[in-house]
Amino acid sequence: MRLLSLLVLTAVLSGCYETELEAYDRQQWLPRWSDADGDCQNTRQELLIRLSLAPVTFSNEKACTVVSGLWMDPYTGLFFQKASDLDVEHIVPLSWAHKHGGASWTREQRRAFAEDPANLWLVDDGHNQSKGEKGPDEWLPPYTPARAIYIQQFEAVASRYGLTLPDNSSYQ
Repeated sequence: MRLLSLLVLTAVLSGCYETELEAYDRQQWLPRWSDADGDCQNTRQELLIRLSLAPVTFSNEKACTVVSGLWMDPYTGLFFQKASDLDVEHIVPLSWAHKHGGASWTREQRRAFAEDPANLWLVDDGHNQSKGEKGPDEWLPPYTPARAIYIQQFEAVASRYGLTLPDNSSYQ
């Protein structure tokens, strides 16, 4: 019995026995965009306002929902005028963060990461979906001038949150 206990302890300490990673659930990270300052504009709307290259228009006089402005998608270099054509992109995807250290975070830490402006860009909705949960070792923006900035921002955000980064020699 003592030998069996010693073998189990050795296996655990050597890393042979690994606990299974909790499954990623977006609702545990970002059930919806918040309105931290209570002005009726959630994180998405505030990002649209802040990043527009022209004055924005709203859906009504309450000024809660942005309808139009002028934004450049850093992934394509294309310009967009309709807010509905853009997705808020997590430079470091939430599911990627989950797999690289974020699974152990509290719900509050996950939420802070999900709404950190340093991790958010506005991009064409199709490119956001094609990137999915990939990091720079599997995906880079099609717009070549944006690649170095994307990698730099990805690494900065991942490092700030203590996430495990891929070997940068594997970047496409």
